[in-house]
Amino acid sequence: MQNKFFEGKDFNNKFKALIPKYYPLEYKNYVEEEKKLIINKVKGSNKILEAGVGIGRIIPFIAPKVKLFVGIDNANLMLEESKQISKKYKNVEIKKIDIEKLDKNYLKDYFDYSLCIWNTLGNVKDEVKVLTQLSKVTSKEIIITVYKKGTIEKRINWYNTVGIEIKKINKKDEIFYTKSGLKSKSYNLDDIKKIAKQANLKIKTHKILSNVILYIELSKEWTWQLNVINVKSQL
Repeated sequence: MQNKFFEGKDFNNKFKALIPKYYPLEYKNYVEEEKKLIINKVKGSNKILEAGVGIGRIIPFIAPKVKLFVGIDNANLMLEESKQISKKYKNVEIKKIDIEKLDKNYLKDYFDYSLCIWNTLGNVKDEVKVLTQLSKVTSKEIIITVYKKGTIEKRINWYNTVGIEIKKINKKDEIFYTKSGLKSKSYNLDDIKKIAKQANLKIKTHKILSNVILYIELSKEWTWQLNVINVKSQL
């Protein structure tokens, strides 16, 4: 059932929910903040992965800043859209790959950075497995953005604006269920810390974007510890 959402079946207008110009103000602001943060982090990198590339929303502003941009997804309609955008860039590869099988498709530490944004993490079945897979193929950091807990009304407003039909809301845990069967979670920082710890990752830095989204940079735990040791040895 979840594939129906990712194929666009929940949208009254084709992919309207993925086009920022239709968003409420808070979400428009979030997209701009996210854009600047990601560009500053990954510019000049060799290889970047976006896990959950969707319709290719970030390709135009990330691809020109890196040597290779790889976008993966498991939804055919979205992949068709992102492939059209990718034609404008010689350094972009779009592939249909299961996010839970990344290590079957790429070598260890193949990418400098991996992006798992726009609450892709909140839509998967097993967040720990996904982060573990991303960790295997990422040498530096994993950047995620997820819906922030405590913003139910703003999120409802966003869904209403872009035409996503909600079946029910678990207000206690802030989990949304669409009519197509998608389960979409919200998180606080402690939630992410617990998930990251199980995947042997640490939160390097975090920021709240437009008071609706959590932006988080994750690093491998052993790398973080090694950096601490190196810093201490230089003191």
